[in-house]
Amino acid sequence: MMNKRNNNKGFTLLEIIMSIVIITIIGVISGRGLLEIAQGYSLSRKNATVTQQGQITAARLKKELSSIKSITCGGANIITYKSSRNESEDVTIYWAGGNNPLMLKMASDCTVCTSSCADGDKLAEKVSDFTLSYCTTTANCSATFPNSPNFTPASISFVKFTLKLKGYNDTPISIADPDIVFLNQESGS
Repeated sequence: MMNKRNNNKGFTLLEIIMSIVIITIIGVISGRGLLEIAQGYSLSRKNATVTQQGQITAARLKKELSSIKSITCGGANIITYKSSRNESEDVTIYWAGGNNPLMLKMASDCTVCTSSCADGDKLAEKVSDFTLSYCTTTANCSATFPNSPNFTPASISFVKFTLKLKGYNDTPISIADPDIVFLNQESGS
């Protein structure tokens, strides 16, 4: 009689296919995880850069606004003033809205704050909001200057400004919300 040997060493086709399917599922899940990690890193790096640029802009705005000797005119997105560093020429800070940058114009000819200015140096790009308020007290502020007997060059003691920049995927990042700058209080050089 012949001895039949049962040779069960090896894998069936079904076992091999199931192993490939399981390995593929694990690969897809881990690949998506790595993709999410890379996107999170990119988001945080870009937002950190925008935040850093915004902090530099806010510091420059504070320095400029604290050196104000007299305000020529002001609106919600524009201010023209004389600085203690150079009282003979006007300086204008303005944002024209939309996708325009925040600008600083020295020796400015923008003495009418109801119309937009042109040219100047860029203080910040990707601005999503920039507003100014002219205040006599913390509870008494106006978006325009001068606008009544209560808001005169002698009565304005500080300016509030709000600055928001666009981060990754145009996510708004609040830099100054709001920041208060007392006038004629320049520190440093």
